[in-house]
Amino acid sequence: MAFLGFLAGIWVGFGGIAATSVAGGIPAAIRAEWPVLPKLGTAFFFPFALHFIILFGGELFTGNTMILSIGIWNRAIPFRRALLNLLIVYTFNFLGCLVMSYIFSYQTELFHAEPWRSFTQEIAISKTKAHPWWVIFLKAIPANALVCMAVMLGFASRDSAGKILALWFPVVMFVLPGFEHAIANMYFVSNGLFHGADITVGWMFYNQSAAVLGNAIGGAIVIGTVEHAMNHWVSPLPWESGHPVGTLAAHDVESSRKANEFRPVEEKERMKELTRTRSMNRTMTRQRTKSANLTNSPIALRANGSVA
Repeated sequence: MAFLGFLAGIWVGFGGIAATSVAGGIPAAIRAEWPVLPKLGTAFFFPFALHFIILFGGELFTGNTMILSIGIWNRAIPFRRALLNLLIVYTFNFLGCLVMSYIFSYQTELFHAEPWRSFTQEIAISKTKAHPWWVIFLKAIPANALVCMAVMLGFASRDSAGKILALWFPVVMFVLPGFEHAIANMYFVSNGLFHGADITVGWMFYNQSAAVLGNAIGGAIVIGTVEHAMNHWVSPLPWESGHPVGTLAAHDVESSRKANEFRPVEEKERMKELTRTRSMNRTMTRQRTKSANLTNSPIALRANGSVA
């Protein structure tokens, strides 16, 4: 768990470096006149961090708030285990982001020159002393709601191309308005600190305290609890009794993908036997078809004297 948390922090750092390389390369005068341009540069490239985490591997604190909340609602895990998971993953997400911002961003001097240096400072200040605590908290709720929506849609997608598209759009939607994502801020704020932003380490934890709480609400309640409710809704209306509940994507994520884990042993064995029988029938059909084709071939007919 610790290793996967560290790995996710590394992927977030890669996404942050790519986004800073593009958005920070816009001259400061143009950034001031057209503030949407650096937002677009960041929004287009930062989502690849989530692609790496979901498709390759990693444990992201913000995504886990949704997944573990569903586990708690389903009584699959105790609350203390979920809390321990979040604590370990958060800590190692932080370490991974710090490694990327210090070793692969600062020490490599990628952003020492202008206009990148001033951009790293501006983005760090914009996420700390530029806003009161409650504003950062409120902006963090939709940030993780959209990230967890991306994770949910990624789980529901069947192939890699579908996952890439499903993961990309919600993250773009949270980056464009400037919502606050705690793990992304681990990279962007620390990177600004290393490049001389007029803030202290205390400002970083000022941002984290608000962003973590808001992200937890966005992931555990806005998406996790709502997803659970969609699949376990009990209507008080008598005429709604017995109606099926759940949406296609949510049901697929919570129910279909996990159904095999909760099937009785006898049912699993029946499914295996059915699969073997179907496979044998397909094999026998192919053999009969091949045999018939060989029997009716011109060479076989001549050999049997059926063809003059």
